[in-house]
Amino acid sequence: MAEIRDNFIKSLDDSQCGITYKMEKVYSTLKEKDVELYLKLQEQNIKPQFFAFRWLTLLLSQEFLLPDVIRIWDSLFADDKRFDFLLLVCCAMLTLIRDQLLEGDFTLNMRLLQDYPISDVHLILKKAKELQDSK
Repeated sequence: MAEIRDNFIKSLDDSQCGITYKMEKVYSTLKEKDVELYLKLQEQNIKPQFFAFRWLTLLLSQEFLLPDVIRIWDSLFADDKRFDFLLLVCCAMLTLIRDQLLEGDFTLNMRLLQDYPISDVHLILKKAKELQDSK
């Protein structure tokens, strides 16, 4: 569980185990999986710090109801590369609202990302697994 602790140590922020690196990794994974969506977010200057910081540091606990959070955590902690899988879950969350993000402006997209609209965690985890298997 030291991986979680590393998110909160300032001196590690820019290292491979730090939070800044992990937020950028969400975007680099998105770029690999859906370049059009990645470019749209870049064009709008939507940085991963605006939404992924909360997603990653709180392990998505603020985005979903408690039973759904427990289901997500169960999947994360069951995976050998749990925090790599968390990055894929974040990427899946982005791709599942792809159409809305591509159509939206900065304000609408920030609202979507900071108040995530999909509550079906099974769908999110399924998409994350598909992204994982497509490597």
